Amino acid sequence: MLAKKILKNLENGNYRIAYCEKCDCEFYWYVEDGEYLCDTVYNGGCYHENLLIMDDLAGEYDEIVGIGYKGVIASFDSFYGVSLQILCSEPDIAKKIQSYIINDAEIFRDFIASLNYPDKRNELHEKRKYKALGKIFCWKEIKWIEKEFYQLC
Repeated sequence: MLAKKILKNLENGNYRIAYCEKCDCEFYWYVEDGEYLCDTVYNGGCYHENLLIMDDLAGEYDEIVGIGYKGVIASFDSFYGVSLQILCSEPDIAKKIQSYIINDAEIFRDFIASLNYPDKRNELHEKRKYKALGKIFCWKEIKWIEKEFYQLC
């Protein structure tokens, strides 16, 4: 039974925690009263989380539990907490696995470690935001160079 393998892997420490972030936001910078401001359009795919992964169980399934091809068992983010990422047809088994993750102090500590402080940000989002600002500066420089070039001709 796959659920027993998951619990055994949790007991033995046969898992890894991986940080994951994604950002598909659009950034629109503009100047107002001499200050740079940014309007951000969130397209629904901006997040950062930790994943609890069991590589040895990736892609496995039985009549009760199914695990995706990446072996992700659960995810943790500051907003939703711990969420199981497996398919499980029996709610009691799903609750047991989730409870084990939450109630085991060592697993839970490692699972939330990098996200468990209030000012944690999605670094990819921040990089993309300021890269968009850089593109505006480059575009303005190009337009200025073109203007100067055409005035010389």
